[in-house]
Amino acid sequence: MIRGVLTGFLTACLLAGCGVSHGPVSGGTLARLNDLAVTPEQGARMMNGKKIATRSYSPPGGVVRVPMKMDGAGLPTVKASLNGRRTEDILLDTGATVTVLDAALAVRNRIATVPTLRPEMAGVMGSESGMGAVIETMQIGPWRLDNLPCVVRLQRSSGGLDFLSSDFAISVLGFHLAQKYCSHLTLDYPRRVVEFGFGGFRGPASRNHTKSSFRLKYGVPMARVSVGKVSWDAIVDTGSCFGVEIDQKLAQRLGQGTGGQAVSGNFVMIGVGGTTTPEKAGVRVITVPRMTALGSTFSNAQIDVMPGPARIGSFFLQNYRVTFDFRRQLVWLEW
Repeated sequence: MIRGVLTGFLTACLLAGCGVSHGPVSGGTLARLNDLAVTPEQGARMMNGKKIATRSYSPPGGVVRVPMKMDGAGLPTVKASLNGRRTEDILLDTGATVTVLDAALAVRNRIATVPTLRPEMAGVMGSESGMGAVIETMQIGPWRLDNLPCVVRLQRSSGGLDFLSSDFAISVLGFHLAQKYCSHLTLDYPRRVVEFGFGGFRGPASRNHTKSSFRLKYGVPMARVSVGKVSWDAIVDTGSCFGVEIDQKLAQRLGQGTGGQAVSGNFVMIGVGGTTTPEKAGVRVITVPRMTALGSTFSNAQIDVMPGPARIGSFFLQNYRVTFDFRRQLVWLEW
């Protein structure tokens, strides 16, 4: 089923004079997750031999278009119904290997769990263990999937004052959802539309477009970025609210081991593995004369230096119609 996953989401939440904490879900929530464990009858229905029998029912017409809503951090979400219940706004995260659900959402939608299966999730802030689970039915517009494996988070972050706090509940639809069952995936940021294609991508609709090859690594799309003679692979990560991101080691290779503009502010960065402030993480912005990414070259390009793997996030992608063409292994940008 699921042994280990990469979950690259990195969001930022404003905190007005409040603290933030990160830790395990409550004992009551964990007990309710255990109560949802699959029965032998459910297991027999879901399994095909020793594998989860996931089934995809794509609608006639070959394309599903659904509204895309941007959350408070500028990340794309779509509405999905789990197990026939009310729709939920869930982050569409191309930087996550598989679908990951917040524990409270899993309980609310009665997601079938496998408590003995504890996959390790690697994120920007570190790693944490989750609980294996299976979504018996997921509906996105007219597209339905049955028996979809997922991971339930057993950690969550919260912030606020002692007498008034709120949880930062984050659930994501991973890249596997489109990569395995679709011919292409389009996130049209300007028009706020997501397109799941099943019949093949016919090519860009706009004269203004670029293309770049991508490859899969750990189940997520990686594209080449270059500055001068230095090149690297970066995750094309719609689940990150920042732009082009590199770590300190790569910044040193670019001759930018120090300097740039330090990032500060009254917000926290939240991801799998914990939370941090930009000051504690040493986040800074550097400027390079020229950068090539996703088929285009940018002058005086800004790059964020921060923890985690190299990424190209939603702040960079927000002005484009972004299409992952799975048959050609290309990512297209249109504007």
